[in-house]
Amino acid sequence: MESLSTASEEVQTSCSGTHIEQLPNDLWIEIMSYLSYLDLQQLRLVSWRCRNLVNRRYFLKKGKVVVTKDNLTEMKLHVERGISYLSFEFVELRNLTQSSELETFLKLVGPEVKDMMVRHSPVFRNMDGKLPNLKILKIATTSFLEDASMTIDGLNLKQFLHLNGFECDGVSLDSSLKLLMLMQLRRMENKVRLRHLQFEYRRNNEFALLQVLYDHAPTLENVDIFFSCSPGIDTEDWCLAFELMGKLRSLKLSGNCHLVMLDDILDSIPETAPLQHLDLTGMLSLTNDMLITIASKWHKTLRSLDLMFCVQLDVRCVQALHQLSGCLQTLTMAYCRALTGQGLVEGLTTQINYTLQELYLEDVCFIDEPSMCTMMERLPNLRKLSLDNCKQATTDKTLATIFQHQTLLRVLRIDNCNKITDKAFIGFGEQPFPITRVKGLNQLNVRGCRNLTDTLLEALHLPELLDLTLDYCNRMGTKGIAALSVHCPALEIVSMASLSLLEDEAVRLVVSNLKRLRSLTISNCSMLTLQAFQYIANKAHNLRDLVACGIDGLDHEAAQKILERHLPELKQVML
Repeated sequence: MESLSTASEEVQTSCSGTHIEQLPNDLWIEIMSYLSYLDLQQLRLVSWRCRNLVNRRYFLKKGKVVVTKDNLTEMKLHVERGISYLSFEFVELRNLTQSSELETFLKLVGPEVKDMMVRHSPVFRNMDGKLPNLKILKIATTSFLEDASMTIDGLNLKQFLHLNGFECDGVSLDSSLKLLMLMQLRRMENKVRLRHLQFEYRRNNEFALLQVLYDHAPTLENVDIFFSCSPGIDTEDWCLAFELMGKLRSLKLSGNCHLVMLDDILDSIPETAPLQHLDLTGMLSLTNDMLITIASKWHKTLRSLDLMFCVQLDVRCVQALHQLSGCLQTLTMAYCRALTGQGLVEGLTTQINYTLQELYLEDVCFIDEPSMCTMMERLPNLRKLSLDNCKQATTDKTLATIFQHQTLLRVLRIDNCNKITDKAFIGFGEQPFPITRVKGLNQLNVRGCRNLTDTLLEALHLPELLDLTLDYCNRMGTKGIAALSVHCPALEIVSMASLSLLEDEAVRLVVSNLKRLRSLTISNCSMLTLQAFQYIANKAHNLRDLVACGIDGLDHEAAQKILERHLPELKQVML
């Protein structure tokens, strides 16, 4: 008996592993970083340790409070009760107009707000004097044309004594009002020290913008300038400002910036600046030589580089890519159509590249299959990969290579890659590597891949898949959707536009089985009837966005009434 009890104890000891509560906080935080805001709110109820971890500043931005005309009253009442579980450090005002109710709400939560986004909300008068601790102000697509009571004074930025970040994208915003706010940020007017500035360049604000850039250059860490028109040929003042930006970490230049201006700005920034993120999207004037200069100056610090639509780049930029290959974590070269597959191999993967985690190559049409396979073999740590419209390079063999070597992949987009078939996902070749090897895949886009059928959907056993796009895959039907709704239970976003075989029963299966579904697109699915909308109204309790445009023969008014009666919580409906 003693020997039996001893053996039993040994078995229990050998079988017992590390309990999850024994994991260090660093591992907990890494695991929790994959959770949505709603998941985090559930996790914080598990234990005091979980509650303390969720309340860490690292997760606060996931808890941004969005105030709209639909929830403003409830938000105000919630705060007035005095017991709020919400943090109002990050707040967005969306689609609001000035009102006494909003003014009261901002009086209550204003002292807690440090980061404010104003989107489609001309409510500056309500904000005035309510945000004493504001550090970052973002104004997005806000117009004053509909608000006759709003004066040209807008918002007095001098009241924000702790302001260190200001963004104004300028869409529909009166240019004189923008200029007035910009002038308030000059050092002669305001004693704040900006670290973050996003603004639109226009000829009428050039002097004020240059003065703000010069005044705050020593502290600026993030600069984002959109050139809505081409600046003058004289770049001396621009150079003087950028020469002082010794702390610059992130720079985005977009719009109509001519070659001389771009070249002089890049030359002026100190080589000692710790530049980590550089976004030159749409810079048609960027040359291979400029990119080589960028690589030579910041090959030790640059982590993210966006060169979308930089169409002058070709195989001669290989030298720059090779210099950066040891530090770059994110690279976007979408629509750089003069690039070749061999050039990318020589630039990024002459040897195994463990650093690169995100690669976007949309519409780079001269990449060949062998080069793409070589890159996939030598980039073992990719998390996000986009090969939209790379029709020559994206084949069954390419995907087999991806599924063999990219087991850490989280996002895969292969829009309009018509050469791929179901075999690529089930397992292609003598040694098949199916998509199920990529267990952590969160997002998959196969839009326009017309050779795919229900067989693919039956093979998608991906428990962590959150976002799936199947638009224009016309050979998929109810059988495949039924399997999908069971094998991918975590799906929150599903797009099935223009699936000609999609029936009401398929919609029923999706909304019944996918309990976390929040966004559904079923546009141009001609076989759907009002019954599909009845299923949505009765079963899709967590749905917030529905797009169902272009369904021939559908009684749109009847569908709208069904949804309004049974699913009033829908935030966006497009029929």
